[in-house]
Amino acid sequence: MLRKIVEEAKEQASHEAARIAAQAKADVEQEVNRAREVLREQVASLAVKGAESILRKEVDASKHADLLSALKQEL
Repeated sequence: MLRKIVEEAKEQASHEAARIAAQAKADVEQEVNRAREVLREQVASLAVKGAESILRKEVDASKHADLLSALKQEL
């Protein structure tokens, strides 16, 4: 009788440990995905800022007008 109770308790503890481990793994994966998304957003923002900075330095008013004119024709 006592042996049966001990075995059942061990089995329940084993199941609970597996459940906790699975939940922890899912939580970690979710946090990793959130961190990746934040990183993607930051990289995109930095890329846009970098491109903007380069374009400001390389495109003068004349080139800018030419680019806008070409864009109008494409639309």
